[in-house]
Amino acid sequence: MAKRKFDPSFYSSFKFDYLVGEKEELIHNVYLSFQKIWEGIDFESFEIGISWPVDEEYAIEFKYGVRDRIIEMITTEFEKKHVSSDADAYFLVDFNKNSIFLRLKPLFIAGNYCKFSRDLAQTEHFCRFCMGKGCGECHQTGHTLENSVEQILAKIICPLVESTQLVMHGAGREDGDVLMLGKGRPFVLELVCAKKRKIDLKKLEELVNSSTNLISINSLKIVDEAQVAIVKNSVHDKIYLAKVLCVEKINFEKLKNLINKKIDVEQRTPQRVSRRRVDMLRKKEITVLEIKEIDEKNFELKLLTSHGTYVKEFISGDKERTNPSLSSLIENKCGCIMLDVLQII
Repeated sequence: MAKRKFDPSFYSSFKFDYLVGEKEELIHNVYLSFQKIWEGIDFESFEIGISWPVDEEYAIEFKYGVRDRIIEMITTEFEKKHVSSDADAYFLVDFNKNSIFLRLKPLFIAGNYCKFSRDLAQTEHFCRFCMGKGCGECHQTGHTLENSVEQILAKIICPLVESTQLVMHGAGREDGDVLMLGKGRPFVLELVCAKKRKIDLKKLEELVNSSTNLISINSLKIVDEAQVAIVKNSVHDKIYLAKVLCVEKINFEKLKNLINKKIDVEQRTPQRVSRRRVDMLRKKEITVLEIKEIDEKNFELKLLTSHGTYVKEFISGDKERTNPSLSSLIENKCGCIMLDVLQII
């Protein structure tokens, strides 16, 4: 998963003389610097901090006098709202460095994405051998998969909102070779240091969906940071469509006896994800919805599964780490050769 970088600050410097007799001139100079630093930046609420030399006798009184006057001028002349917490913009006036620093609150956009490629991760996946530097294992790309939903969205959206970084938070994830269909998977995009916060979300959807045939997005809305935890911790049943290949000729009568039956399954952490997942036993429920015969060794399988089910391992058995498995139920070694998420419920 991509990690959030430290918010870089936009920087503006100014020269001043903070002698008591020149307080109003100082405030005016600081105020002019504010006008320059927020040029082209969308924000409705703000907070101001002051860093002041501690060896001045009048420091505290002067410091808060300057702060109060600046707040008054900004709220009165520019109709910005002063808040003590969760401000869109936080300004630090540093009188030690003769500078103003600005930190912008991330912009959060929620929605759903669909994925139409079997060679596409959800988030940026760095090679575990070289951690993104490039090596023989990853063919010098630095990545396990070269592209992701997150990277595609970042290339389109970051320039539009003038953000330094996009971080995707998803409601779970599908494997890179699995399609995400239907209405899509819920997500929240965290746009770090976004200067533009007034966005036509419908036009943003249209821009993304017309820019690529690998993904699409829908149902965009602006949310607060709390939505990230809600989405990441949400629990969803899912409907999958799997194409299954068996080693031996299929007994379709035995297979079709499983339709509409709820199967209680115990799954130990699969071998393929054991290096990044805790080794534990998970109890899941699976219902076979439909079976479609293709030939004597191939069929399609539609499943309803509880949250967090490893479908590929339910089909294969994963060397008996999943019990029962489809392979054990029909007494025929099976493998999943293609998988789609049809719906997140």
